This record gives sequence, C-alpha cells and structure tokens, in this order.
Amino acid sequence: MRVSLKEGLEKKENLSMNKKYIVYSLETSKNGEEFYRVQNDANQVVPYPTSLFEIVSDKVNSDWILWNKPNNSSALLPKQFAYLSFWEDYYNDELEALKIFNLIKEQLFQEELEEYEVREIFEIENEDEIIFILNVLIMTKDIRFINQVIQYVKSKLEKSYGEDNTTLLAFRYLSLFKQSEVEDYFLYYLTNIELGNDQLTAVVNEYFS
Repeated sequence: MRVSLKEGLEKKENLSMNKKYIVYSLETSKNGEEFYRVQNDANQVVPYPTSLFEIVSDKVNSDWILWNKPNNSSALLPKQFAYLSFWEDYYNDELEALKIFNLIKEQLFQEELEEYEVREIFEIENEDEIIFILNVLIMTKDIRFINQVIQYVKSKLEKSYGEDNTTLLAFRYLSLFKQSEVEDYFLYYLTNIELGNDQLTAVVNEYFS
C-alpha cells in the first residue's frame, strides 16, 4: 500500500507533496481514529492520520494480517510486526526488531517501487535507500538496472577512492550478470585497481574465474 498527501494541504513537516509513501501499517485506535505508519522524509517511521493522505496503491501483501490488540485497538500490518512490543523495540534500536523491519521494507520496496523511482534513488544518491534497493535487486536478480548501478558505483569510487557497503553491494549485484556492460566495467576496474580494495577485487576476480 502506498499513499500521498492530499492536494491543498498546508505544508507538513517531513512530508512532501507528490511523493508516494509506503505504508508499514494501517492502525485504528480504540476510539476509531485511523493512522498510516509511514517513513517520512527524515527517515522516521511515524503514524499520521489517514485524513492527510489519499491512497495511490491499495496493494496489500498476503503476509499482512488484521491484528486485534488487547487494548481494543487494531492494525492491518505484516504478520512479522504483530507482537505488542514490536514498535517500541524498533524505536529503541533492538536488533531483532530492526532486522524484521528491514526485511519487510526490502519486500515492500520490491513490490511497490516503479522503475523510474529506483533510478531516481540512484541519481540523488540516497545511501540508505540505495542499500535497500541493492539488496532487493540482488535478491530478485533484476537485470534492468545494470547501467544505472555501473554509473553510480563508477562515480562513487572515483570520488571517494574506497569501498563501503553500497559499493560492495553494487559489485555483488553486477557480478550476477554475464553481460558485456558488466565485463567492460570490471575490466576497467582492474586496470584502475587503485580505485578499490581487496574485497571489491575479490568479487571481480571471482566473476572472471
């Protein structure tokens, strides 16, 4: 499920007009008030009144359940979230809750994001979202973004002269495909090996082995 702010609203802090937000739960309080829990522009997962939004995609994964809580509130959400301390654990950076959330986020990115949105994430170099996108692309072996990833990682290495999680993930994604574009880039990398490090070189060597 995805939502966007309704037209004509006053500017809301950390929310943007014309941006589509993935819904992580639809919650109903014991008083009947409804909230979408979304990740806002500050990367905070926050419940907002549903009255602020209109639905742009009503797709709900088969793993979602309607959970009736003991306090007479309810939530439509991934079944992995359906325990009383989940959101408290998530906000307190408990590792298990963070792991569960990140797995669900990757799944929802895969199901909900359109091709142009994935390309935009690479273009604006949003590192947090790129990590999620790369994990999704690796999981699904999605071949559509080879050239986008090559341009991203080539620019990144030339600027930073080093390796981080995103460049390593990008190399692992590229290594899934025996395509001429990948081979050409990996050969370029080997002839300019000072751009990388042992981990990146190991991925490339394994690709050609």
